[in-house]
This record gives sequence, structure tokens and C-alpha cells, in this order.
Amino acid sequence: MNAQQKEQRALALEAQLLSFHQNTMPLHGAAPPENMLAFIWQLIDSLQRVSYVQTVRGRPISAARADPRSPYFDPIRAAVALSKAQAEEAFWLVFLATHCGRNLRTEWQLAAELYGASEGLPWSWARVVNDPQSYADWIEEHHEEFAGKFGNHRKYESLKPGPKGTGAVVRSYVDWIKGFGSHTAMVAQAQAQANGNARRTFSVLYEQMRKVLRFGRTGRFDYLTMLGKVGLANIEADSTYMNEATGPKRGARLLFDGQIDSNTGARILEARVAELERHLGVGMQVMEDAMCNWQKSPNRYIPFRG
Repeated sequence: MNAQQKEQRALALEAQLLSFHQNTMPLHGAAPPENMLAFIWQLIDSLQRVSYVQTVRGRPISAARADPRSPYFDPIRAAVALSKAQAEEAFWLVFLATHCGRNLRTEWQLAAELYGASEGLPWSWARVVNDPQSYADWIEEHHEEFAGKFGNHRKYESLKPGPKGTGAVVRSYVDWIKGFGSHTAMVAQAQAQANGNARRTFSVLYEQMRKVLRFGRTGRFDYLTMLGKVGLANIEADSTYMNEATGPKRGARLLFDGQIDSNTGARILEARVAELERHLGVGMQVMEDAMCNWQKSPNRYIPFRG
């Protein structure tokens, strides 16, 4: 969105939020004008982040984006480029991107290193799924050489050997996918179980992914929403899953109750968020992201890039 489009969208969102507040349900936390404005701009930021990958999908993508030895390596752009011809590799790249996260300082360097930037051949999905233990051993042998850092959503992850390290995480991910035969078979089975409904399919996959180590609510949510944005799965977040999270829950309590420490339970909050999302038509990923960031600074808009 350019500046004019942002202003137009902001005005439209303000009208929608005021209408909801006056006619459907009070938004106590957004009633002060400065709070309303800050929330609107967090929604705008979130909309832009979600639409970014859609924009990338419409542009030519250099082969360098999939080369971990290239300074232009970008696992998300690479996944978009490979999504049709090499879908299994694209799923793997989305997993690596999610597990590592994009660090504000080192960007995608860690994902590139884990993809084999120092190797003669990348650690492709075909190579990893055939021998996940060798990949885990390689990570543990070389982890002190990696200079890339985990992103903000993955800041508690580790490359070190052990039951919580990246090697163990990847082995659990491989086991999860091998249970279906392939990534595409996994998605197809979930779609069949959900009768083709995109939001129910997301829910099925979200529950199944509990088998992957160190992928809690945020990890699963980020991985699955990215699969949808890249075009690897026709899925859409059906909920913010705030019962397992702090930021979105605090944001929802502040938005609807006017205080982040209200006693309103997650189930009631989810129902309220769902009703507001239907009114705004922005999608659950935007709601989750915007509420989480807004509650950090509810009366003054601060862009969050971490």
C-alpha cells in the first residue's frame, strides 16, 4: 500500500471499528482516540505483512534466492519459486524459515547456514528425510561455526546438542511428515478430514503439528499461516489460539475490557475476536498480529519489526 492507500484504509477501519463499538460490542480499550489510532495502524502494518508474500508471488524470483551460499538467499522467496515444481522442497524451506526466524541483524543467515551454506550440496528435503540423523549430527558438530541468529519469535531455540536442540526438532519434524508420506499428502489428508474448508483444515494441521518439538503456539501458527501465504496449502487461520499465548490474550482483554489483566477467559475472548474479525474482514492472522503488537504500546503507535 502506498501512503494514500494506507490513509484510505485507515479511515475505513476507523469507521468499521466505531460502528462495531457503537452497535455490536464495546471496544473499551480502543475508545480513547489515541488508542483507536494506534490500533488502526497496527492493523495496517499487519495487513501489509500478510500481503507481502502475495506480492512476492506475482514477481519474478531469482534462482539466487534458493542458493544458501548467495547473499541474496531468502527461504520464503525460494519457497514461492519452488512451490509448484518442487513442492516438498518448498515446504522444507518454510519450515527452516519458521524455525530460524528472520533476525533483525543477521536476517536469513542462520536459515542459509542450516540449509548448507558451507556445504558442497544443500541439505535438501530429499537428503534430510532420507537420513535425518546425519543432518542432526552435522548440526551438532558445526553449531559453533554458525554466525546467524534466531529471530525474535524463536529467541529461546538452540543449536546445541540435546533433546531440545535443532537436531532433535528436525528429527521430530521429519517423523511427523513421514507419517503421511509427504508434505502434500499431509495437507491432502487434512483437507479431506475438513471437507475442504480452509479454516477447518488449518485447525486439523495445527493439532497434528503438536508432535513437532519446540513448535508451540507461535511456531505452529507462523508455519501454517506461511504455508497458506506461499500457496502450498489452501488454509487460513481459524483462531488466534490465544489460550496458549500471552500477547494476543493481553491484547484482546485490553481491546474489549479496557484492561490487560481482566478475568475474561480465552474462550469468550476468542468469540469476541471472531465477531470483530468478521466485521472487519481482515483475517485471523492480522487480528493476532495486530492485537499482540498493539498491547505493547496501546496509546502510541510504534512499528514492530522483530
